[in-house]
Amino acid sequence: MKKLNIFILIIAIGLIGCERDDICAEATETTPTLIINFNDNETLDDPKNVRQLLVVALDQSLTPIATIGSISTTNAIALPLHVQDENETTPITTRYALIQDADFDDDGDDTTFSNTDIIEITYTTEFIYVSRACGYKSIFNLESTFNTAFNIIDDGDLWITNFAIQNFTIDNTNETHILIYH
Repeated sequence: MKKLNIFILIIAIGLIGCERDDICAEATETTPTLIINFNDNETLDDPKNVRQLLVVALDQSLTPIATIGSISTTNAIALPLHVQDENETTPITTRYALIQDADFDDDGDDTTFSNTDIIEITYTTEFIYVSRACGYKSIFNLESTFNTAFNIIDDGDLWITNFAIQNFTIDNTNETHILIYH
């Protein structure tokens, strides 16, 4: 009887120590993207499409490194942010070119650009433990001051007229983080 009780106790401890599944569920929130919505600069609460928007990631010298989104007409975009090293505390800046009225020629070879605005997002990374199966996710904290968290590089021909930061913490993709007015 004593051996049976010990056996049951060992099984119970083993079951309590296990997680439901060692596969990260698809519905589990992972590292979020930055959600930007585009609104009308005259009626600030109204969404407004950007015609033929093309999004390109830029390096620190503003050289294109990757196309993030294809040419489309939209009023919202999701941008990935770089994850810092775990021990890094210095804020990093990620840059994107938002190209309005981008278009391919009839052959699909060349792209013409009507107006390009460059945005900069400055933030730090924080790591949050999700579960044994999913590991860690990163959340991003925009710099605490309004002017350093988000910036538009003025080239003298901006189609973006203003912006508003809605959330300084980027911890999910279910909410708008930045509004851009145009």
